[in-house]
Amino acid sequence: MDGSLESIFDFYDFTTGRRLFALRQVRAQATGFAELTKHCDAAIAHELATREIERRWAGEPSDAGTNPVAQRIDVLVDRALGAIRDHALAQTQGAAPDDPIHAEVEKFVKRIFPVSVHAVTTLPYVDELAAVDDIVALLKGELAPTVKDLALGRLTKRLADLAGEYRDALDAPPQSLIQWGRVRAARAEGQGLLLEAVAIIVGKHHKRTPQGTAERLALLAPILKQNEAIGQYLRARRAVHDVNPETGEEDPSAPAAPEKTEIGKAPEGGKGDG
Repeated sequence: MDGSLESIFDFYDFTTGRRLFALRQVRAQATGFAELTKHCDAAIAHELATREIERRWAGEPSDAGTNPVAQRIDVLVDRALGAIRDHALAQTQGAAPDDPIHAEVEKFVKRIFPVSVHAVTTLPYVDELAAVDDIVALLKGELAPTVKDLALGRLTKRLADLAGEYRDALDAPPQSLIQWGRVRAARAEGQGLLLEAVAIIVGKHHKRTPQGTAERLALLAPILKQNEAIGQYLRARRAVHDVNPETGEEDPSAPAAPEKTEIGKAPEGGKGDG
């Protein structure tokens, strides 16, 4: 049984700016709630450090566009991702309207491509490799029964093999890989701290009475508002933009969004140009 907070609280992955903005608002309302105040202070400090790591990582020069082997494999990876989506969707063609295959395929495609295939294939090389690693892990783990049901075993193996070749071809500088690992780890920890804040709030204001509900919602409102904003982006199949952590206004110049939505889409004309 999975008792993780991620399995209990169904929230999207927040961008760092959105987590920071929401936590500051929660902190401002937590007067007299010592446990939540202390937790928010620690979480805010972590997010400020994460922003600094993201800035350093985003400022690193990209080596994409100068590696012909990586370019060749990148095309193959893109084709494999598209083939997985297309093969899954093809299972619904000709099926009866009430056939469960429609819901199964829709859930499968959204799980591995929350925004779109294009959102993955237009990522900078290192980012796309990270996204492909996550997809392969899903296909071999959580989604393995669906992979078998949809006869996607061959394509899953192909994508996994290409991911290995992709990694070898990129041969990214060790510091870049370390820095990217730090970014991912910092973002994951920040998301975990956000969920802990939710758990603290629900733990104290757990009653189902009107007063309990009002107290709970008052503290959760900043987090729920950001979660709904992210959901609107994803339902519209748009990249999730970060926000200014001071004002809450959309900030397109902020560091890239989490890899579970869309990570730093490359400018038109090629990958990794910015």
